[in-house]
Amino acid sequence: MKMQEHRKSASGVYGILDAMDAYVCITDDKKKIVYANSALCKRAGSELAHLKGKPVFWKLKIPRAGNAGKQKFDFPEIRSEQLIGWFNITISGFTDNQISNGWIWTAIELAQTAKPEPVRTSPGGNKTAHRDLYQTLFETSPSGILLLNEEGIIIDVNQSSCRSTNYTRDELIGRHVSVLALPESAGMVNHNIKKILSGQLLEHEVTSRRKDGSYYYSLLTESLVRLPGGELGILSVSNDITERKMAELALRESEQKFRNIANYTANWESLFNEEGKIIWTNPAAERFTGYTPEEITAMPDVIEALIIEEDRENARKIIEEGLREKTGKDGVIRCRKKDGSWFWLSVSWTQILDNNGNLIGIRTSGQDISKRLEAGEALQRSENLYRQMIENAPIGMHFYELDSEGRLIFTGANPAADRILGLDNSRYTGMEIGKAFPNLKGTGIPEFYKNAALNNTAWIAEQLDYKDNRISGAFEVKAFQTAPGKMVATFSDITQRKKTEEALNESRRLFEALTRMAPVGIFRTDAAGKTTFVNPKWSALSGLSFDEAMQDKYLAAIHPDDRNERMCEWKKAVKQKIPVISEYRFVRPNGTVIWVQGQAVPEVVDGQVKGFIGTITDITELIEIQHELIRAKEKAEASNRLKTTFMKNISHEIRTPLNGIFGFAQLIGSGEYSEKENLEFISFLDKSVSRLTKTIDNIMEISLLMSGNMVKNEGVFRFSDLVKEVYHDFKPVARKKGIEFNLLMNGGENATLIVTDKAILKRILEEVTDNAVKFTEKGEVKINYTITENAINIEITDTGIGISEEYLPLIFEPFMQENVYSTRIKNSTGLGLSIVQGSTELLGGKISVFSKQGSGTSIYLTFPVRIPGKENQPVSVKPETVSISGFIPVILIVEDEAINRLFIKKLLSRYNCRILTASGGNEAILLVKEERRIDLILMDIKMPGMDGTEAVRQIRQHKPEIKIVAVTAYGSVQDREKCLEAGCDDYMAKPFHGKDLFNLLQNLINWPGAEV
Repeated sequence: MKMQEHRKSASGVYGILDAMDAYVCITDDKKKIVYANSALCKRAGSELAHLKGKPVFWKLKIPRAGNAGKQKFDFPEIRSEQLIGWFNITISGFTDNQISNGWIWTAIELAQTAKPEPVRTSPGGNKTAHRDLYQTLFETSPSGILLLNEEGIIIDVNQSSCRSTNYTRDELIGRHVSVLALPESAGMVNHNIKKILSGQLLEHEVTSRRKDGSYYYSLLTESLVRLPGGELGILSVSNDITERKMAELALRESEQKFRNIANYTANWESLFNEEGKIIWTNPAAERFTGYTPEEITAMPDVIEALIIEEDRENARKIIEEGLREKTGKDGVIRCRKKDGSWFWLSVSWTQILDNNGNLIGIRTSGQDISKRLEAGEALQRSENLYRQMIENAPIGMHFYELDSEGRLIFTGANPAADRILGLDNSRYTGMEIGKAFPNLKGTGIPEFYKNAALNNTAWIAEQLDYKDNRISGAFEVKAFQTAPGKMVATFSDITQRKKTEEALNESRRLFEALTRMAPVGIFRTDAAGKTTFVNPKWSALSGLSFDEAMQDKYLAAIHPDDRNERMCEWKKAVKQKIPVISEYRFVRPNGTVIWVQGQAVPEVVDGQVKGFIGTITDITELIEIQHELIRAKEKAEASNRLKTTFMKNISHEIRTPLNGIFGFAQLIGSGEYSEKENLEFISFLDKSVSRLTKTIDNIMEISLLMSGNMVKNEGVFRFSDLVKEVYHDFKPVARKKGIEFNLLMNGGENATLIVTDKAILKRILEEVTDNAVKFTEKGEVKINYTITENAINIEITDTGIGISEEYLPLIFEPFMQENVYSTRIKNSTGLGLSIVQGSTELLGGKISVFSKQGSGTSIYLTFPVRIPGKENQPVSVKPETVSISGFIPVILIVEDEAINRLFIKKLLSRYNCRILTASGGNEAILLVKEERRIDLILMDIKMPGMDGTEAVRQIRQHKPEIKIVAVTAYGSVQDREKCLEAGCDDYMAKPFHGKDLFNLLQNLINWPGAEV
C-alpha cells in the first residue's frame, strides 16, 4: 500500500519511469539503491521501501573519470543472480540536489516481453531537482517518448523515437503527431487526443509509419501531463512490438495448421479455456457423441451434458487439476451419446501456455476405449505378441513397479535399452530407482514415474539430459502406467539429433542475423533463376518490396539502358550454371538512380546446382568518385597548363618593368643626356615602377582571395562619392583615347549612405572600369547604377572588341587570358577579373558578363548593402585645415632601411621643416618622449625588434595628438585596415611617389602648402 501511495504522488519524472517497460533504478556513489521503478520492483518481487539502501542487482565495475554526470557506459549480457536472468545494461552518471555522483541504471532483459504501464502524473514536485534526471531518462530510455501539446504538435522527442521512425529530432519537433500514423488513421489520432485531454489513459496497439514510408507495430501508452509552463500536454510512450506482432501472426498460422490437423484426426480433440469452458472441438466429436461441434460448444456445461453422473465429479477434478498443474492427467470416463447410449473415453490433458508462460487453456485428446475394455480377453491373448513387440522395439524401455513401502523398483528392460545405454540393465534388476540410476535423484523424475504408476498420469520429457560414470546423453522419455502400481519409461537416444538440430538452428540464426545486418543486398534463387529470398538491404537498394522481389519484378527496376544486357547475362548464367558479376543501375520508385555491383554463384548441394546465391553492393559513391577523379585529373592537367602560362606571364610582367627601371636608371646616371631627356627618362622610370607595383599587388591580392584570408571591413560612406572618384580617375585616360566616358547616376546626385567595405568595392569598380577603358578604342564606356533598400546594382558597358563565346565561361579563372587579348594587353597578368570575382563574392555580391566578340562587353554587379537609420548616420565633418603662415613642422621618420630613410628625407628637405630619424621602434619612442613637439611620424611597420604596430600603440599612450602615417611594403586592403586599427591616422604603401606623400601631408597637417 505504501508503494502504491508513493507512485501516486510521484512527479512527472517518476511517472515516466513507471511507464517504462525497462527496469530502471537510481543508486548513490556506493551503488546502493535510492529509487527503483515499478517494473523493477515487480521483477524483484519487492516494494521500493524494501529495496532502498540495498546493493544494485548487477555487479559491475564502473570506471570513474571526472564529472559523473557526463559519463555513460553500456554493458551487454550481464547476469544477475538475484533476478536470475541476463540483461543489457546502460549506466549514466547522475547528480541532483539530493544525490552526488550517482548513477542511473537502465536494464533490458534479454528474454523479456515488456508491457508498458500508463503514465501517472501529479502537479507540483521539485522540477529543478529532477530536470537532469528527466533529461537523462528521457534521452537514454529504450522506449520511444513523445511530448505533445494540446493540438497534438510534437514539442519534444527522444533518441529512441528518432531511431524507430528514422526522423531526426529537428524534423519531428513542430509537426503534428499524425505524421507518424498511416494516412487512413489520421482521424483516429485526433479522436484519441480528445480522449486523452479528457483525462483518459490510453494503452493501445497502433501501426506507425517511418520517414521512408515503411511501417512497424508499436504499443502506445498515452496520458495527460502538465507541461513546465502549466499548460496541458500529452506524454506518449511507445514500444516497438513488431517482432511480437509478427510472432502472433506466425502463431495464428500455426494454430490454423493445428486446427486443420485436429479437424481430420481420428481422436476427439477439444480446447477448454482457463475457466474450464469448452471453446472448440473437432468434427470427430460428432462421430463419438452424435452431437455436432457447434452443439457441444454451445452447451452451458459440457460435463453435465455429456458425462454420466457417476463420473462427473472425477471429470471436474481432472480439469481443475489440469488448470493448476503444468501437465494434464490422463483419465477414463464414461460419456453419453445423443441417442442415450454411452461409451468409455480415454482422455489425455495438456496445458496450453502463451509466450510468457501464462495459461491459455487445456487441450484434450480422447479415444473411445469401449471396445478395448470389452476386449480384455483379446488383450490377454495378445500378451505374447506384446512381449515380442517389447523385445523387438527400437526404443529403450525400463519397467518399474511400486513395492509395499512405496519405493519404485527397477524390474527390467528390453534389449533396445541395453543397446542404447551400452550396458547390461539386468544387473540393476530389483534395485530402487535411486540406486540403479543415482543421478536421477533431485530431478523430480522418480516422482513423475511414481505418479504414472499410481495415478495413470503420463509424463513426457522431450529432452532429458543424463550423465553418470556409465551413461551420457540426451534422451526423449515417455512414462506411463502399464498396470496399477506399474509403469514403463520408454526412451530413445536423441543426442546426435539434438546436436544436428542445434547446429541447424545455429546456422539458421546466423544466416538470418548476417543477412539482416549485412551491409550488402543478398538474394537467392532456385535452379531456374526464380527469386526465393532477398534481405532488407536488397529491398532498400532496389526499391522493391520482398513480395515484389518474389514476383521477379527486379528486371523492371533495372535502368532501361542496362536491362537488356543484364537479362541476357542472367539467362546465360542460369543456363550454363556459371558465376556472374556485373555493374548496373537501379531506378527506385522515387526516381533516384543508384549504381550496384551484382554477383551471384551457383549453390551446389550434393553435386547438384540447387540455385544461385548472390549479393548487390551500392557502388554509387565509388562510381561518382571515379568520375570525380577523371574530372579532377582533367582539371589538374588544365590547371598545370594554366599555372605554366601564368608563371610565364608573371615572369614577363616583372622583368619588363624591371628592365625599364634598370635601363632608365643607367641612362639617368650616365650624365650624358640633357635635362629634358632625363625628365622624360624619369617619367618612363615612374611608369615602370607603377606597373611593377600593380603586378605585385595583384599577385598578393589573388593569393589572399584564393587562401580565404581576405577580410572585409565595413564602414559607412556615400556610394555616389566613391563612384565619382573612380569616374574622375579614368576620365582623363578616356579623353586621351578619344572615347566617351559617361556616369549615369540614378535620379541625379544620390546622397544615400550605405554600409559595406569601401576599399574592396572601389577596387572592384576600378578593375572593371580599367578593362572597359583599356579594351575600347572607339565609342563609349558607361557606368550606370541604382541603389535599393538592400542592394546596389551597377552596370559597366563598353563598345570595345568584346570576348569570344569560347572564352567567356573562363574569364574568371585565375591565370587566364584569351589569346586575342595578347595583342592588346601589354601589362596584364590575367588576374584582374579573378580578383573582381573573388572580391565580389567576399562582399556577398554577384557578377555576370554579357559579351559578343567585336560588339563590346557589359558587366553587371550586384552587392548587398545596409542603409543605416537616420539615428545611426555618422555626421561627416570635414577636418578643418588652417593655413599657418611660417609653419615649420617637426617630422619623425622611423625606418630601419637607411636608403628608404634617405629617400624620404630628401623628399621632405625640398620644403622648410625639421626632420628627425629613428631606425627602430624603441628609438622612436625615446625621441617622442624627449622632443617637446613632433607634428607627424612616418612609421615603417616591419622592423627588427619592436615592430611599427607596437611602437604606434605605445606612442599613442604618451602623445595621442601626434599624427602617424604607416609607411609599409604590405600593400593589401587588410594591411591598411590593420594599421588603422593599431592607431595610425593614414596609410601609404611602398613604393610611393613623392606627390602622393605631399598630398597626404597636406591633408593631415596642411603642409607644405597649396603650391605642391
